[in-house]
Amino acid sequence: MNIQKILFQSLNNFSENNALYIDDKYYTYSFLKQFSVKTAKSILNIENKKQSVIIMGSRSFYTYAGILGTIISGSYYTPLNETFPIERNINIIKISQAKTIVLDIEDFKNYETILDNLENYNIICLNGDINDLKKRFPKHNFDYKDNNLENIEVCDDDTIYMLFTSGSTGVPKGIKISHYNIYNYIHAFIKRNPIYSDDRFIQMNDLTFDLSVHSLFLSILHGACLYIPSRSERINPVKFINDYSITNILMVPSSIAFMKKMRVLKDNSLMSVKYLSFCGETLPFDNAILMAKAAPNAKLENLYGPTEATIACTYFEFDKNTEELIEYSGSMPIGNAYDGMNVELFDNNLNKIIDNSIGQIVLSGKQLTTGYVNNKEQTKEKFIMIDNKLHYITGDLGRVINNKLVFLGRNDSQVQIKGYRVEIFEIEHAISKINGIISNAVIPTPVGAVTYENTTAFITCNTNIDLIKIKEELSKKLPNYMVPNNIIILDNMPLNSNGKIDRNQLKKILQP
Repeated sequence: MNIQKILFQSLNNFSENNALYIDDKYYTYSFLKQFSVKTAKSILNIENKKQSVIIMGSRSFYTYAGILGTIISGSYYTPLNETFPIERNINIIKISQAKTIVLDIEDFKNYETILDNLENYNIICLNGDINDLKKRFPKHNFDYKDNNLENIEVCDDDTIYMLFTSGSTGVPKGIKISHYNIYNYIHAFIKRNPIYSDDRFIQMNDLTFDLSVHSLFLSILHGACLYIPSRSERINPVKFINDYSITNILMVPSSIAFMKKMRVLKDNSLMSVKYLSFCGETLPFDNAILMAKAAPNAKLENLYGPTEATIACTYFEFDKNTEELIEYSGSMPIGNAYDGMNVELFDNNLNKIIDNSIGQIVLSGKQLTTGYVNNKEQTKEKFIMIDNKLHYITGDLGRVINNKLVFLGRNDSQVQIKGYRVEIFEIEHAISKINGIISNAVIPTPVGAVTYENTTAFITCNTNIDLIKIKEELSKKLPNYMVPNNIIILDNMPLNSNGKIDRNQLKKILQP
């Protein structure tokens, strides 16, 4: 269960294999090991113990060497995102309690401003002029030795990475994932889907999104090659996938909407793909079938899981012939639990639901973390003991149909409109069934209210569309109070750093 040990074995056993492909260049496992070990030595010679390490990079070779070097040193990494506000990144650094930063000066915007707002950090930079950096940032330490690598023993419950999710108070919530957690995720995954050293993975997610961990560890720990596309290539990845014969893909469902709009998802257009999965948000049923037809040789899975449960903890296998049931509410089911995980439904009083009623999804098992970093209040609220076992209250709604779990949106997506209780998910489902509409998101209005008067629907479409006819179609399916009062057509949905629809940006459009 020691990922550090498995990583070393992979770096040694597959030394001549290509490990990474970035910006038209391949890097072998041997070359990656060289710089990963150098990073590990630097970390341990700053302080010879396990520690928290910040990764200040995006998609470069040195960024990935920094992550692996951190793991080799027995420490754990916390990545920053260059698209995040500077204040948020500084908050993450402080909450992480890290005093060491692995920096790629060519691969992270605004690093100067961040360093100028910090003091007394140890900076490891393998591709910069150390003397120049010392002069520019005198408040930090750039002096570290390059001695022999001393073995730091790693335990199962040691942290391997820490990621941050949005907090209700505006302060990011830190989540630590252990070697034990990620090992059990990998073990459960490869039991269903074996991985081989000639596989080719594509990194479709930013390092601050835990879906990136899936692609990184499953490829590197098995001698496969991880391909790192640019941001523009990630948005419309079909050409990249075909140019490099990518075999393994994990993406957010929002990616399908853009490819659908660009009309690149034709039948048999992704012939190299062997495994294709989706996670992070609801997978529309129609889009899933479109992808199944585009990748006829692939095994397809819809995954579900919050960061707190290590990437994903349920799966549903489907193909182009999967039958849609009305109870699916327009989305692909999320299926059954990974080996080692338990997924249950509870009512609002935390009584277990044993029929096919809608309930809140509650998780327990080997992939579950133990709480939030330095946040006892929210840990106590979300992580509770039931029958002497730790459970996580997700805030997600689900229902069991034919022994398969169906995701039905967030518990807090239920709002009051003109006195009626309304599921936003239900409105979005009705809109998604209208011909010509590619993607949509519904926002209750006025923004910020406790009880709402109306809703506004944002849509993208691939043809000219009559807004009056949309409302007429919706009136046939929904009661009047659920039909959006306003419909706004966008060229593209705003996406956050994780590739999901950014509802906060949509709310800003509506604010005066």
